[in-house]
Amino acid sequence: MRILRSFFKYFLLGFKTIFGNKAINLVILLLTFCFTSYATVKSIYFKNRIDTIENNIATKSENYVKIEYPKIDNVNLEGALGITNCLKTPLKEDELTSELISIKNELENLFNENNLNFAFKYKDMYTGFSLSYNSSQDIFAASTVKAPEALYIYKKAEEGNINLDDFLTYTSNFYTEGTGVLKDTPPDKDYSIHELVKYSIINSDNIAHLILNNKFKSSNIHSYWSNLGASSIYKDNNAWGNINANDATIVMEELYKYYINPNNKYSNELINYFINSWKVITNYNNNLKVASKSGWSGTSLHDMTLVLDENPYTLVILSNRGYVEYQDFFNKASDLVYRFHNLYWEEKMKYCINQ
Repeated sequence: MRILRSFFKYFLLGFKTIFGNKAINLVILLLTFCFTSYATVKSIYFKNRIDTIENNIATKSENYVKIEYPKIDNVNLEGALGITNCLKTPLKEDELTSELISIKNELENLFNENNLNFAFKYKDMYTGFSLSYNSSQDIFAASTVKAPEALYIYKKAEEGNINLDDFLTYTSNFYTEGTGVLKDTPPDKDYSIHELVKYSIINSDNIAHLILNNKFKSSNIHSYWSNLGASSIYKDNNAWGNINANDATIVMEELYKYYINPNNKYSNELINYFINSWKVITNYNNNLKVASKSGWSGTSLHDMTLVLDENPYTLVILSNRGYVEYQDFFNKASDLVYRFHNLYWEEKMKYCINQ
């Protein structure tokens, strides 16, 4: 007890000696100010850096809707196969009716009506005809990045390189906030790859995505999609990264090819994950099957969609519009594309029959 009293006595004496010195007080005050300022500046810097990565789509490289169609050889439009060959051939720009051009212009005006930036692409799966706007501009992918990952896994499973029945463990180091259901469950549990992909697509589960990404590696997924023509998917070799409308269209087109191939034994399972996922665009006809993957982070809001119409098509809209303003804009763009697509095929049929 005497030792404790002595310690306390000399502690108080030392405290008074140090903090009774005005010069030392001034130094302590300056050091505190510098440390606080540094911490504040650092916090602001990194917040701005994150905001820039997640919320910004750079200045638009294009501000008009352009028409694109694949390079094709001259096709024989005569004889029994004439109509079939004609239907496979996209309408050229000078063959589009004034009504089709008018809808294209409506889309252009919609994208240009304010200062917010958008990227867009529509592509008809049968002819390859497409409309695009700012489609090569990269933007933070948010959860759309889970789509190329899932398709990569299932394609490798078809090749026998991945066993979807294998189990991966959710450990605490994979925990993250955001979308999903696994964050509300205890760690140290095993899940099959089937289950993790299902959570990743249907629930947009961030933890499931991180577990899968850790196993199959961004660099492998990037190489796969790069060979198919994508330029931005996982190119930074981390679990997130950027995407653009051209790349997103490639992904959804490959999903379509995977789905319609009768030799793929897991295709129905995967397409149903995309059909049952949360969607930004909500105004599709109830009779249509719509397979999509949306993404939302900060003001980045995206939807990449495969519409399984009688004549299937893809629709990609990437934006920095923000969650609270999304529905009217995305649904309006979807309506215009649906009108264009149906009229395009009406005109296509007339054109081919009259050849």
